[in-house]
Amino acid sequence: MNRPPHAPWRAGAPRFNVGLQPIDPASWLFPDSEAHVLGWKAGLLARPEDVLRQAPAAQAASDEAAALVCAEAGAPKGDLIAAAHLVSDDLVVMTRGDDGRWLTGAIVLSAPTFFSVDHAFGRDLTALHGPVPEGEALAGRIARVFDAVRPGQVLERFNWTLQWGPERFTPDAAPLRAAAQAAAVSQARDHLHVRVERQTIIRLPETGAVLFTIRVCLAPARALAADEIAALAAAWRGLGAQGRAYKGWAALERHAQAVFADV
Repeated sequence: MNRPPHAPWRAGAPRFNVGLQPIDPASWLFPDSEAHVLGWKAGLLARPEDVLRQAPAAQAASDEAAALVCAEAGAPKGDLIAAAHLVSDDLVVMTRGDDGRWLTGAIVLSAPTFFSVDHAFGRDLTALHGPVPEGEALAGRIARVFDAVRPGQVLERFNWTLQWGPERFTPDAAPLRAAAQAAAVSQARDHLHVRVERQTIIRLPETGAVLFTIRVCLAPARALAADEIAALAAAWRGLGAQGRAYKGWAALERHAQAVFADV
């Protein structure tokens, strides 16, 4: 049974901090633990109007990001959509605006965690993190990391949440939350899923832009071993009211209590 290759809940409740750590550049995109979704992803990428946005001013950075991903995969050079076919990760190219702010200059988004491609495109870090608890301060810290990351360096972090069902393309949380609220508690073990995001950033040496990657891993709660369920339950219970409101966990309250009742 599929289990997430990463378990960030072992470190406790979700934390709204930068949490980036350097990793071996050889482990940046491969092996791709979620390569099994590439066929599904190709169907989305065939509709670029649903998943791709790119500013004309970001063309050079987008091309450089695509070339880097293609080279990593050992594939011929292509555009950002071609690069997105090669990895399960979503690709976000962050560029500097005329005022020095970091902006989403180009984006291919196939597995958004409750935000749309149009919501993310063209926004700066402060706008992107506005809904997050203490988002303005967090955006400032992320901007400083973007300023400091060196070419050749790869930084990695993890984010996680709970969701109802196995959907990967989730630009809007409302349908999932409505389904959870309407569902019987007896469905909880099959439908309550843990969603993990593996995020990386890497500097593009020619343009100075930053490529931000997001790899989504999904698994039903029933796929987790007993000790993982216990750790997940503790982390779920440890998140404060502000964080729970941001995550939208109220819709999952009955189901999470049922799954975690024995731990």
